[in-house]
Amino acid sequence: MTKVAIRIYIVAFILYFISFLGAFSVGLYVLLPTIFILLIGIAVNLGLYKKHPYYVLPIITSIVICGITYPLWHYLVHNVDDGYIFYPFIFFV
Repeated sequence: MTKVAIRIYIVAFILYFISFLGAFSVGLYVLLPTIFILLIGIAVNLGLYKKHPYYVLPIITSIVICGITYPLWHYLVHNVDDGYIFYPFIFFV
């Protein structure tokens, strides 16, 4: 795991925590960039964002990640209870 990926995961965790703090107002909307950043971190770990002579692969990867993020967020917000989305933080309540 690279230092860049670890930093991306830390940013995703911080956004996830901020989303938990605002869960009853705008927290579920903050969950969208959290999922996006988490998927970017996974792509960095898989080596999809290395330096290439052509920028096609990172652009296609970003488009695919955007295409995955919104339906996943929509499913979480509409079909999954907040108690399950923020389960790791249940113990702090």
